[in-house]
Amino acid sequence: MNFLRSKANDIVEVIFDDPAEYDTNVEPPAGPVECVVIGWLEEKTSKLIRIAWLKETRDKPYVGMCIPMGCVKKIRTIAKAKKLEVFAK
Repeated sequence: MNFLRSKANDIVEVIFDDPAEYDTNVEPPAGPVECVVIGWLEEKTSKLIRIAWLKETRDKPYVGMCIPMGCVKKIRTIAKAKKLEVFAK
């Protein structure tokens, strides 16, 4: 497994198996569905990775995904977090 050296707000790609897809298949399950998701890294622990693909500007992310690390196959950094310049009015 490719583990993460990214920091919060880096843009990452996560490839993971989605065992919930067993419930939505009409045909007999052949195994978990492999999924790819891209977003801003919010949190990574030994148990989960949480990413967001839409973010509030003054609050926490409101659209995203929390993936159990047991389902993760690969994580890679796509872009490092950029420092934002704040302009005073």
